[in-house]
Amino acid sequence: MRACLMLGALLIALVAIAQPAIRGFDFAAWGPGIYRTPGSDTSLANLAATGANWVGIVVTVYQPDRRATDIRRLPVATPTDADLRHAIATAHRLGLKVMLKPHVDLSRDDAHWRGDIGNAFTEAQWSRWFAAYTRIITGYAALARAERVELFCVGTELEGTSGRETEWRRVIAAVRAAYGGPLVYAANWSGEAAAIRFWDALDYLGVDAYYPLATEAGATVAELQQGWAAGVNELAGLHARWKKPILLTEVGFRSSAGACREPWEWQSSPALDLQEQANGYQATFQALWMQPWLAGLFWWDWEADLTHGGAQDRGYTPWGKPAEAIVRRYYAPAPRRCPPDS
Repeated sequence: MRACLMLGALLIALVAIAQPAIRGFDFAAWGPGIYRTPGSDTSLANLAATGANWVGIVVTVYQPDRRATDIRRLPVATPTDADLRHAIATAHRLGLKVMLKPHVDLSRDDAHWRGDIGNAFTEAQWSRWFAAYTRIITGYAALARAERVELFCVGTELEGTSGRETEWRRVIAAVRAAYGGPLVYAANWSGEAAAIRFWDALDYLGVDAYYPLATEAGATVAELQQGWAAGVNELAGLHARWKKPILLTEVGFRSSAGACREPWEWQSSPALDLQEQANGYQATFQALWMQPWLAGLFWWDWEADLTHGGAQDRGYTPWGKPAEAIVRRYYAPAPRRCPPDS
């Protein structure tokens, strides 16, 4: 029995060493007050119970359209600073480390997305946009410092702007002055990460990794794992070039038919398919979990609103679905049980 217990402890230690350091979820709310509700606190506790040790807390600010240069918190849509402080403090009480992850979205331009910001800007518009962005992002960086946040994301999928290397280096320098902790940028998977030239100014190479893993709905785990091959090669090459660890700042699949074919698609209404999500999770763990360059990942997403999740939910959250059990097996592997004494 003693030998078995010692072996079990050794296996647990080896698993802990082999695991990526960051085992997280992105935690999201789109509105003021939600992060301070009892339901949000319960949702964070449910998240921590999966074995996760990190949470990426999302806050979204807005500009009217892709050509606008004013970026603002919207009173009806942006979590307040008090909301963020409460969520961060709750996460810390639960033993979770925190990444603060600001997003920019378009409030009156449904035909485009944040990656289109900057299309056809003049030099004067570029100057105004970066000034506005720097004000917003350094404000959140200061909040992150005050709340002892462990990681700060300087930008998310702003691929229409990330070619402006000089301006982004200034943004990063301003954030470092306001925050002082480790930094990541969350690049879009479809070419932005490879094109960025300011990775050396950051601590992690962040990728929102919505790689298509299949051409049809209903692919098997083995087929989806093979579907990761191109993405794995791309991420390994990014690491080899910049000599920095890769952090998947987002990765995830909806609980719907075809979710692994187009993981980024969130607006359509395909049929419910819990198994497709579970297969995507299993294939992702099998393809990535032991890669030496992987610092960790944040699954997209775990909702602060407890009405999301469960067996009839077609969204990204794995809460109350087969995918959650898969996460638990990797994030909190059970110790080997010893046989009873004879």
